Amino acid sequence: MSKPSTHDLLKARLFLVRSDLDDAIGRLTPEMMPWAPSPGMRTISGQLLEIVGTEMQVLRMLKEGKTLSDEKVRQILGEYGSLPRLQRALTDVRQETLEYIDSFSMEQLDEPVEMPTNWFESLGLPAVPRSEVIRSIAQHEWYHTAQLVSYLWSQGDNPYKWR
Repeated sequence: MSKPSTHDLLKARLFLVRSDLDDAIGRLTPEMMPWAPSPGMRTISGQLLEIVGTEMQVLRMLKEGKTLSDEKVRQILGEYGSLPRLQRALTDVRQETLEYIDSFSMEQLDEPVEMPTNWFESLGLPAVPRSEVIRSIAQHEWYHTAQLVSYLWSQGDNPYKWR
């Protein structure tokens, strides 16, 4: 059996986390979007906005070396409280990420890229391999997916009974 390529590993990780997110999204209804477990916590739509917005911001930084503000993300997404709109945005940005991965050779995916050191994706370093930045998209998504699962569970929707 041959060793999986960096491309294969990145795509598998992104697919796996998106599968978990899709399981959680499949439990949501439009009426649930403004709900949060406690005052000051992100709403369900806020969690989805955080997931899609961060992927958009990371792609902008990787592609153009420029930041994309949270406000600009909200402007681009428009109706970001809408479950169908956020689902479309998640699909679109993930397709863009997969195309981005495919646009590089394995060597290019391992090349260091400069990132702001205060960004989570930088690992606190001035430059990190492009593939590590892409992996951080999945890590970030899993973190917020777990929060959504906890939100649902707190409402009596036990994730151990989902499958």
